[in-house]
Amino acid sequence: MKRVLGALDAAHRAGDDARFRALCEQYAVVLDAGREEWLRAPQHVADAFRQSPEQARPYLRMILRVARELDALGHPESLRRLAGAERPGSPQEKVHEAQLLAEDGEQEACEALLREVLDEFTGDSGWTSDIHGRLCDCAARRNDLDTAIAHARQAHAFAQQAGGRRVADTATSLAALLAARELRLGTPDGKRLGACRETLTRAQKLSDRARFAESNRLLRELLTQASTWPRDAAAQRHLGKIYGLMGLNHFYAGDRDEARAWTERALHECRRCRDTVGAEIYRANLEEIGRADPPPIARRG
Repeated sequence: MKRVLGALDAAHRAGDDARFRALCEQYAVVLDAGREEWLRAPQHVADAFRQSPEQARPYLRMILRVARELDALGHPESLRRLAGAERPGSPQEKVHEAQLLAEDGEQEACEALLREVLDEFTGDSGWTSDIHGRLCDCAARRNDLDTAIAHARQAHAFAQQAGGRRVADTATSLAALLAARELRLGTPDGKRLGACRETLTRAQKLSDRARFAESNRLLRELLTQASTWPRDAAAQRHLGKIYGLMGLNHFYAGDRDEARAWTERALHECRRCRDTVGAEIYRANLEEIGRADPPPIARRG
């Protein structure tokens, strides 16, 4: 356990988020089973805290990050413990109660309880992001897209402050809700987005059937249309996928140079849009393209 915690502490202090998440995922079962040990601060941390709370904050922030990662991986007990879930009326207990209300279809009661938690506890960005995310889900279930989008924006903003895996999740959720609203309104932007998604789906199906040239023909036509889109068009969010699918088609057709060029464009576009999930996929694909024996590379869903 000490070795794992030491590696996590090193990754945390170095700001290596990818390494930190990977360690949490790799040792999730071990960390969950040993939570009684690491949730208690070591003696030197406790001594440092008594002398100066600031000295102990890096370790305390680290174990809070571990608890959040474990919660996202399906091991919620450590985060519940840190949030004081055992105490009646604690924020975590109220969130659990709100979840039960939502499952029973009591949306208004669920939202009221979540808003109560939000009013009482706003000191932690990760926690606040989670509450806004839950309120977003409630509004979406009521088919109130405007309210859902407002909470999704807040969830993403607080996730960016907190860092970690929720940044990508909240960005994806916000983008999906914005797209849904455009499609529902039937605006020119919504129609453009719908046509873009339809063409991408057709191109993906052609690629899945190994008809790479036909798939790329559709994608080139789509890129020609994209050159006329306004810079703030909702369909612009799909450029990374368009470039990435072009790269994948060229890869399987045996043209590595074109595959590399299009995948680099996809990676650049995802980084520009802060699409961390897409960026990780295309970065890994570039590594595969450079290898001698081409194994299957990742496709975006």
